[in-house]
Amino acid sequence: MVDRVDPARTGVKAGRVVGVLTAALAVVSLAQARGSFDRSVSLLLDLAGIDVGLPVAALFWGNVVLAAVARYALCYAVGSLVGVAYEWLDRPSLPVLAGMILIVGAVDGLFAAIDTRSVAFGVAYLLAWLCYVPVFARLFDPDAGDDRSGPRRLS
Repeated sequence: MVDRVDPARTGVKAGRVVGVLTAALAVVSLAQARGSFDRSVSLLLDLAGIDVGLPVAALFWGNVVLAAVARYALCYAVGSLVGVAYEWLDRPSLPVLAGMILIVGAVDGLFAAIDTRSVAFGVAYLLAWLCYVPVFARLFDPDAGDDRSGPRRLS
């Protein structure tokens, strides 16, 4: 079966790249906040009188893994949605795609900056999202014909 030229599929692939980058950023930002996480969770567990049976370090690294997986999944889904929007707009030029990604990256970067209290992390998230555009441009072939094989989507 030939790989279909589909903006949504291409968006998923580009979103995966962004997902890996932002997952790495999430791990770094959480690792920098480990001390406050340990203190906060220990205090909460002591106040509630709960014995989890796990060291706080295990809870921390479980949180880090969940955050990285969530970042990857979010970028996977948003990348696909951007690809769908690109198709819906009748495949506009790459500057339009870059504008859409700039908006998505700015919103994600703003939330990251607020969450980490660091403008540097906000900018890093924005730059990670901007990587979407060259990956999408490299993988997407707008000149491919409609004679592709494989399952067809209902329109």
